[in-house]
Amino acid sequence: MNDLAAAIVLGVVQGLTEFLPVSSTAHLILVSDLLKLDPERFGLSFDVALHLGTALAVLLYFARTWIDLVVGLFRGRWRMPALIVLGTAPAAIAGVLFQSAIEREMRGPLIIAAGLVVGSIVFVVAEAIARQRRLMNEVGVGDALVIGIAQAIALIPGISRSGITISAGLVRELRREDATRFAFLLATPVILGAGAKTLLDARKATALFAQPDVLAVGFALSFLSGLAAVAFMVRFLRGHSLNWFVAYRLALAALIVIAVIAGVL
Repeated sequence: MNDLAAAIVLGVVQGLTEFLPVSSTAHLILVSDLLKLDPERFGLSFDVALHLGTALAVLLYFARTWIDLVVGLFRGRWRMPALIVLGTAPAAIAGVLFQSAIEREMRGPLIIAAGLVVGSIVFVVAEAIARQRRLMNEVGVGDALVIGIAQAIALIPGISRSGITISAGLVRELRREDATRFAFLLATPVILGAGAKTLLDARKATALFAQPDVLAVGFALSFLSGLAAVAFMVRFLRGHSLNWFVAYRLALAALIVIAVIAGVL
């Protein structure tokens, strides 16, 4: 597979799976391994570049919300921005402390399979106990911390950032729609921060821009497919549960284990 074709595949995979509760990291790792892509061109740096496309997608989708938050700061309405900062902190701290180790040690297919199973159990439990009686404007410090810690746990491949943060919101009795919106707002700074960290790394930045046409294709497709995915999720979860994604996650975990046994992965 040539580099442009690989960029198309990875861009679409990243965009669709970043906001669907199926783990974008797991899918990018698996697709890269199955296609035998060169890690020098399509490794972690390219993963983060694609994340910038999905970050732009979620920024655009929630543009009105972000504008209202910024305007509100100048009018003394700091509560929700402060909660977003608080909720973002656990993932930011965990990323600084543990991301390098996770990238080295926890990208194996069996770890991904385990993450898919564990995440699925979390979804089912969260949906079973969800009371959905609180609105987003009722989110407090405890809610932001719990959802933020869930986002930090999602550094483990297979868990799914969107899935576990929405689940955490459900456990905190938020309506599913409001848990989804708050989870996506928390995800935006983390995705942007991961991209910025890579771009500030001179060695990785050089590799990243070695093929600007390939990068542009991947970025554009991750943005377009990410925009479609976040719009779908916000609408879908108004009337459907996270359990709709459990069968796919468990089937994928089973396929991964079979592929490992067969020597494909």
